[in-house]
Order: sequence, then structure tokens, then C-alpha cells
Amino acid sequence: MKVHDIRVHPIHTEIPAHKRVESGAGLKLARQMCLIEIESADGLVGYGSPSGPYDLGVLTALIEGAIKPYLMSVDPGDIEQHWDRLYFGEISRNSGNRSVGMAALSGVDIALWDLKGKTLGVPLYDLLGGQFHSDGVRTYASSIYWDTTPQAAAEEATILVDQGFRAVKLKVGRSFDHDVANISAISHSLDPGIELLLDANQSLDRIGANRLLAVAEDHGCYWFEEPLSIDDIEGHRQLREKRRIVRIATGENLYGRWAFTDFVRNEAIDVLQADVSRAGGITEVRKIADLASCHHLTWNPHTFNDVITVAANLHLVTASPQAAMFEWDITHNSLMDDLANWTLDVYDGLVRAPDGPGLGLEIDMGFVKAHRWAGQPSIGAGHPGRS
Repeated sequence: MKVHDIRVHPIHTEIPAHKRVESGAGLKLARQMCLIEIESADGLVGYGSPSGPYDLGVLTALIEGAIKPYLMSVDPGDIEQHWDRLYFGEISRNSGNRSVGMAALSGVDIALWDLKGKTLGVPLYDLLGGQFHSDGVRTYASSIYWDTTPQAAAEEATILVDQGFRAVKLKVGRSFDHDVANISAISHSLDPGIELLLDANQSLDRIGANRLLAVAEDHGCYWFEEPLSIDDIEGHRQLREKRRIVRIATGENLYGRWAFTDFVRNEAIDVLQADVSRAGGITEVRKIADLASCHHLTWNPHTFNDVITVAANLHLVTASPQAAMFEWDITHNSLMDDLANWTLDVYDGLVRAPDGPGLGLEIDMGFVKAHRWAGQPSIGAGHPGRS
């Protein structure tokens, strides 16, 4: 079997103004993605996606100009070989091993795994060792955002629990008093056994992160995500040294096993949040999950952009012997709801991966054609944070 063609579709979907959300990562104006198709000579198509936000023009040019020429006419089943040659021959030298270059490789890697599953007629999790979490994967609702009152935040958390979630994430980092009020309101509204997670999106400095860690400890929060800039490994180490029960989590903006190794080596992390659609694809994130296991840590992936990235992460989590805590985006997102034939089904806090061949998704190409990107931005400046 050989690769016959590779196609890239940049997609843009607007978020209605009244449904836009804001955090330390900025104000979300739209959802965007690059849908990657890798077609084999026998007509099967594997789908992949680099999780955003990245410049879709840069992603498209990189995949079509640098990655596609290498993959044309090769056997797509030799995934490890292709990853190694693309990473060391192109990505790490020319395209960026910590951002858009690694994201492009991630999306291509997902498409190759999807194609292999379809070729063999088995779900992707079967290629990865079968279902470790055979009853489903523990999931959390992501997220309750900045622009809410404490009462509204508590009411939203209650609604999410009624929908079947057993864990809820709150965005923090806008101001200390606002964060404390929201944490307190939500904590008092949740029954025992329902977890509260915090996510600062790198919006805090060391003093702010330490103040908020104390509040998280008092309320028994499950983890504190991206409390500091990912460049501040020492700050993460100091924060982790002070914590008693709250896990220090980061990784949605880390790329490749080597970046995570730096955090692990410095004892600066509890939860490695490597996303298969950013950190190097399924091929690379399997290694990051093993790195976590070797050091008695956990791998719980960031998953947020679109249905392909969520499904790819979920297949790997399903097959992984990790303490699963899987992110499910509950904000407005047409790339989750309308791009493919898979929808959220949470039962008693669990979600299951699609059981069809490969990723198990059928893509609506009519939707893809109707939402082609034309240069629009996806993120607004929002509030500066850093409290």
C-alpha cells in the first residue's frame, strides 16, 4: 500500500458573540483547524488535525510544502519510521520543534494512525494494545470561564454535574478576589466526590500562583493547571514542593518528550498534559505517557480543539494504564458538534472512544467546504491577566 495523495483543508467557524469565552489564553472569536486527509492508493482516507490555535496558512504551507513530498508513494503503515525521518530531517531543523512544526507533524501522525486502523479494520485503541479502560474513560467538563459571577459559576457547575460529569474545570487568573469567590462558590455547590480543577493558562506570576495554590489546597481541588509560564520550570518546582494534595499540571504548550523530560527531571510536575494533536502525535505521546509512568506520574491529555483531536487523544487514553482524567470541551464548538458523526455521551462521568475502524469518525466534507478559512483570526487579545 502506498500514499496516493495528501490534502489540507483550513477551516474557520465563527463563535457567536454571546457564546465567546475568555481566559488567560485570550478571547475566543472562532474555532479553526487544518483537516488533513491522507489517501492510500486503494482509496482509504485517514484524517488528522493539529490542535490550534496556529496560523492556518503556515500549517498548510508546511504540510503541503515540506511533509507531503516526503510521504508521497511511501507505505503509510511504517509510522514510526516516517515520524523519525520527518522530525529529525525537517521539523527539528527547519520548522520548529516546539510549536507549529511539531503541531503539523502531530496532525499528519494522527492521519497515518487513522489510515492504518481503517486498513486493518480495527479501532485505533486496538492498535495501541486494546482497551485498558473498557468501561469508559473518566472525563471532566471544560470549562467555566472568567466572565461569570460566583453564583452563576456555581449554577453552571451544578448543571454540568446533572449532565453526567463528575469533575469540572474552572478558569482562573483574572484577579485573585474573583478567583477566590468562584472557587468557593463552586466548591460549596458540589457534592462530595465531585472534583474541581483549576486552570490559569499561564496567566499568573509566582506570587499569584502561590496565593491561589493555598486557596486550592483549602478547597481540596484536584489539580492546578498551567499556573505559571511554561518557561518557568523552577517556579513549577517550587510550587509543587509546597503543595500537599493539589496536583501541579501542565503540558498543553509543551512539545515532544524532551520538553516534558525537563519538567520531570526537575520534579516540577505531577500531571503531564501532552496533547497528541500538538506534542508529536500518537507516536510521540505514547512515549510521553510512558515517561510519566516511569516516574510514578500521570498523563492526562489536553484536548480542546476539534472532534479529530479529541477522538485521537481518547483512543490513546482508552489503551493507556493511566489514572484517566479526560478533558471534554463544553463551550460552543462547531468543530466538535458538526464536523463528524460523533457526539458527547457521558454516563456516570465516563466517555467511550468510537468503536469504528481507525478513529471511528465519518467526516462531513460538505461542512468542510462551507467553512473554508479566509484569513480570519481565532483569538482576541482579551484581558491581560498576570495577577
